[in-house]
Amino acid sequence: MKILTFNHHESYIATLASTGYDFDVVVKKDRLDLSWNIRSRRVPHNIRLIEFDSATKLKLQTGEYDVVICHTIKNLLWIWRFFKPRYIFIAHIPLFGHTRAQQLKSLVKKWLWILFKLTHKAQFFAVSHFKLMSWGEDAPYAVLAPGEFPPLRESEQPSDVLIVCNNLSQRGEELGLEMICRMAEKAPIRVVGNNPGISFNTRPENFAHFQEIVTGFNIYLYTIKMPWGDGYNTAMLEAMRMGMAVVTVDNPSSPIIHGVNGLIGKTEEELLSHINRLRRDPELVRALGKAAMQTIETDFSEAKFISMWRTVISP
Repeated sequence: MKILTFNHHESYIATLASTGYDFDVVVKKDRLDLSWNIRSRRVPHNIRLIEFDSATKLKLQTGEYDVVICHTIKNLLWIWRFFKPRYIFIAHIPLFGHTRAQQLKSLVKKWLWILFKLTHKAQFFAVSHFKLMSWGEDAPYAVLAPGEFPPLRESEQPSDVLIVCNNLSQRGEELGLEMICRMAEKAPIRVVGNNPGISFNTRPENFAHFQEIVTGFNIYLYTIKMPWGDGYNTAMLEAMRMGMAVVTVDNPSSPIIHGVNGLIGKTEEELLSHINRLRRDPELVRALGKAAMQTIETDFSEAKFISMWRTVISP
C-alpha cells in the first residue's frame, strides 16, 4: 500500500513506519516548512520526504495513494478536492471548551470534520481515549508506543529532573509553565527541546545528541493536568521505558500508581517533596523505574500499536 501523510507529530509518524507500509511524508507545502526534525527522530527507511507539489497532487487525483493520513484540520482543507483515496483523520489535539473562543474554534473543527467525512471515504482515529471522548466519536484509538533508547547511565550523584518538550512558552497554560519555573528555582529541573527564552533549557543538536542527554537523567517530571491533556505523553512513556522514576501531577488518565511505578502530587509543594525524596533515595528511584518499565511492556507495547494501525490501514 502507498500512504501519504503530512509531517506533523514526527514521533507518531516514525512509529507508524513500523507497520511496514511505504509512506510519502510532505515536508513542504508552498512556503510552509514542515521539515523533518532530525533532532527528534531519524527518518525511517520506508519514509520518503516530499513536497506537496503538482506531482503529488496528480497522484492524489489519479488514485495512486491508497490512504491519506491527516493530522490537522488544515490537512483536510489541503486535500479536500481529492476524492479517490481513503482518508484517516487522527485527533492529536482534544477539543477544548474553557472559553467562548475555544468553544467556537472547537465547533468549527468539529463541523469541518463532519462535512469532510460526508463527502470523502474517511474515518476517525485518536491517539488516546481522552482525545477520542473530547471529539465525541465512536472510533478506534492507539496510544503511541515509546521508542527505543540506550540504557540510563549509572551515576553515584543524584539526578537532575528532566522535562522533554518543545514550545514551552507558547504552551504555557497547558504545560504548567508558571509552576515549572517556580519549581526550577528550588529544584534542578532541566528542559530538553526547542524552547527559546527558557533559561534552563538544553537544545539537542540531533537525535543522537538528544539520546545522549536524556540517558543522563533518572527522574522525569510531567505536569499536564486535566482538562488540558492526558496523564501522559510520548516523552513520559519513553522515560518510563528507559526506567526513569516519574513524578507527575494528579490526572485520572495517568498510568502512574502512586508509590508503585512513580509518584503523584496534587500540589506544587507535593511535587517538590517527591523530587527531593527521589534525589535522596537512589534505591527508590530504581524500584519505581523498574516498575515503570513493566507498565510500558504491559500496557503500551509497540506490538499493540502496530496491530491496531495495520487493522485500520488495511481495507
